[in-house]
Amino acid sequence: MLIDLFGTADVEAYRAQIRTEANELVVTCMQAAGFEYKLAPELPMNPTETQLESADFLLKNGFGIISTFRAWLEGTDIEAQQQDPNRDYLTTLSGAEINQFFVALDGVPAEPGQLQEDGGCSAQAADQTYVAWRAFSAALPNYPSIGEERDTHPDWLDARTQWRECMVAAGYDYAEPIAIASDVRTRMQEGIVEVYPDGTVPLEFDGERWVLHPDVIPLLDEWQAFERSAASAHVMCTAEVQDEFDAVEREVQQGFVNRNRATIDSLLDSLS
Repeated sequence: MLIDLFGTADVEAYRAQIRTEANELVVTCMQAAGFEYKLAPELPMNPTETQLESADFLLKNGFGIISTFRAWLEGTDIEAQQQDPNRDYLTTLSGAEINQFFVALDGVPAEPGQLQEDGGCSAQAADQTYVAWRAFSAALPNYPSIGEERDTHPDWLDARTQWRECMVAAGYDYAEPIAIASDVRTRMQEGIVEVYPDGTVPLEFDGERWVLHPDVIPLLDEWQAFERSAASAHVMCTAEVQDEFDAVEREVQQGFVNRNRATIDSLLDSLS
């Protein structure tokens, strides 16, 4: 069903894709309106569902928590993040042109108590790229029930129990994979607070650019080694019960499709 609608069963990857497409449309739309427009640089995204199901990704990056945080820190330009990337361009425009710039971008502001009729390039881009996702969400708001049905299925619970016994034997006592990620995130947050109790970002200026504080580097190395080791055990233990997990996943998804066949067929027809 998701593949028919979006071309992928990975919802997070799909949403990241349409977000990129929407941003590109905003730039094109602004250019058509006669303005230059730059997008703010995106911070590293959390790994997608597909990546977290990939043994290769998990063995290399763990659950992506430390690697994503590290990529964000090492790529952080504090001053640039505090500035609108269009700031320099806007200084070349007159007051009237600046007003038109934002009208083109965000539309004409609505009167108090009224709905905005024109959302500008931002709204136009969203309308063009989020059509399938909005239709899916509106037609099948009960889609999250698939996860609940899967997680309470007797065969799923039995496989999860076997997974946990395997993890404990490997030295990692976690009830489910998400608990590992949560533990890694907590260790990182608590460790950084110990070094930076005032909550500041662990960076320092070396005279030319912002770099990781030397006290944080060995901590990140330690947490990442733990994350990779736990992820490696997770990969090994999951492999032993993967067939059981897959069977339950197919069963609950097919059940959802069967119960909502008329709605799904209508949705596919409307988007074809």
